[in-house]
Amino acid sequence: MRIIETRDAELMGKLGKVMQEKHIELYPTFFKPYHQEDITNAFIKHFENPKERVFLWQDDTNQEAISAYLWLEEQAVEETIYTFGYQRLYLHHVLVMPGYQGQGLGKELLNFADDYAKKQQIKAVELHYWPNNGIAKHTYKKHGYEVYKESAQKLL
Repeated sequence: MRIIETRDAELMGKLGKVMQEKHIELYPTFFKPYHQEDITNAFIKHFENPKERVFLWQDDTNQEAISAYLWLEEQAVEETIYTFGYQRLYLHHVLVMPGYQGQGLGKELLNFADDYAKKQQIKAVELHYWPNNGIAKHTYKKHGYEVYKESAQKLL
């Protein structure tokens, strides 16, 4: 695998289909249908922030094939009267494309994020996942992530 950084919003609009369809599969009444143009436009705005970065894993046998991507952001969490402030590396998306799942790429992406955070002297790597996403939950726990806060919702 070859790892490259991209700021290609159009490519992310296309790749976003896999993530959005997974979200819709898990929570069809919460997530909107996939619209490539909307995701592309959102990434145009995201890429205005130099602290938001996307790394692609390219298949060695086919340079056109993207096997996985990692969208991360360096963030400063502000101190409040109740909590201390801190720096974190927030992982917006950790995605292994369907044809490449089960090959250890999830672990590789998370190790990459850890190394990235260490180089930036960031001591916390954070992400969120949906509770019905059992694969993500298992992968993150196996890689040392611990739940430290939970959200709840009541629909009326």
